Amino acid sequence: MERKDLQTILAYLPLEIQDSSVSWPSSHLVEVLEALTKGPSHSRVDSGQALSDSISDMRQSLSLTSHLSTSALQGYALFFEEKMPKEESSRWFNEVLPAMACLLLRFPSLLELHYLNSDNIIDGVETGLRVLSSNKAGIVFLSQELIGALLSCSFFCLFPVDDRGSNRLPNINFDKLFGNLISTGKNEHQENKIRCITHYFQRISSCIPPGFVSFERKILSVESGLEAFPDEGFWSTSTVNLCPVEIHTTGLIEDQSVEALEVDFANKYLGGGALRKGCVQEEIRFMINPELIAGMLFLPAMEVSEAIEVVGAERFSHYTGYSSSFRFSGDYIDTKERDVYGRRKTRIIAIDALRHPGISQYKPECLLREANKALCGFLHVCKNECIDHKDGVGVATGNWGCGAYGGDPEIKSFLQWIAVSKARRPFMSYYTFGLEALHNLNQVTEMVISKGWTVGDVWKKLVEYSDQRLRISKKKRAPKVGLFDWLISTSSA
Repeated sequence: MERKDLQTILAYLPLEIQDSSVSWPSSHLVEVLEALTKGPSHSRVDSGQALSDSISDMRQSLSLTSHLSTSALQGYALFFEEKMPKEESSRWFNEVLPAMACLLLRFPSLLELHYLNSDNIIDGVETGLRVLSSNKAGIVFLSQELIGALLSCSFFCLFPVDDRGSNRLPNINFDKLFGNLISTGKNEHQENKIRCITHYFQRISSCIPPGFVSFERKILSVESGLEAFPDEGFWSTSTVNLCPVEIHTTGLIEDQSVEALEVDFANKYLGGGALRKGCVQEEIRFMINPELIAGMLFLPAMEVSEAIEVVGAERFSHYTGYSSSFRFSGDYIDTKERDVYGRRKTRIIAIDALRHPGISQYKPECLLREANKALCGFLHVCKNECIDHKDGVGVATGNWGCGAYGGDPEIKSFLQWIAVSKARRPFMSYYTFGLEALHNLNQVTEMVISKGWTVGDVWKKLVEYSDQRLRISKKKRAPKVGLFDWLISTSSA
């Protein structure tokens, strides 16, 4: 296996190349996995504590230098002994763990098969598993079966982590996911995040999905088909018409039924706190579509003018609630059809908003940063038509960067609207999640459309309004008028 793509990722995998084939480096680890495949009567792994001990043993056989915290090992024991219902726990140890061990034994050959096939997916396009570094556009196609093996490695904490942080790669093992059961107080949501993950393994242990998932780093550049890199003039002089907007005061982005890019309100590190204790929009998406986690293995942090697009991640879980009220609520059967590459037609766009920008979010450079970030996510940049780009694919989004990140929802909704329009997408479905600040979003978008404003007109209004907000912020008691009220008052004047 003399491959450049494999060489970039090998240091982050628990495998080695021996006699030009990929293999597990430890015969003891292979023995442990073989025993696990035969069930608890053979492996003696029939409880949370035994599982925890087995994980330590497997890691030791790989000479992994970073130690798992006591809370991580306690977390595994606690979850499978006390949190998982008895009947489910029996099935877990008798059926699910043996199937996961079987997948891990086949991991080296699955990886070899992946590289053999990766050159034939799209003519002239590299799609093999590799580190998709910043500042370079690229795409990786993984079978759902290979993703199952990768996530099984995460579950047993088998990935080496030493160089990940210095290369801006997020945490990939599940130690902190389980460790946070112990180290945080009242944490039912953490337990329910893990239930989504164990449910995923239960599902794939009985039937491996046959499809593929692609992970693409998109970069905003002249190569991506733009006439120039988007500066303020790019936006202010745009004569592109605004696309129609559908506003939903209830409902969720992931439940939308038309063909649309679904926005992940991302951290610049893909997945955010998914494998720690985070439990808001991005993290929830990663729990109900766990195949997204595989991208965390090989996608370093996003730069300012980058986005990540994941096509084909299957959904496995129903849920209720949000943040501390998040609860797993059962099996979900994904019925999205597949495209010519075997990917489900679920297109998830990860874009990271400015964090805690405060008053500086009204500065022209910050408006530009957010408009460009959204444009990068929404543009169709793959020149090889590797994503079935049909005219009907719009954008489903919501209050991007407005919760924990503290963005102004009125400004953010309009920045996304002009980005969707500029990307020539046919519509924007906007989910307000009942946010009071956006109660008159419908009225304002209708007014703007009735005036026949273009992308450039809206950009100039955003700049003018933001300039006023910056000036007002210097005065102590000046009243703050929101963008929508300001637009209504200045337009009727």
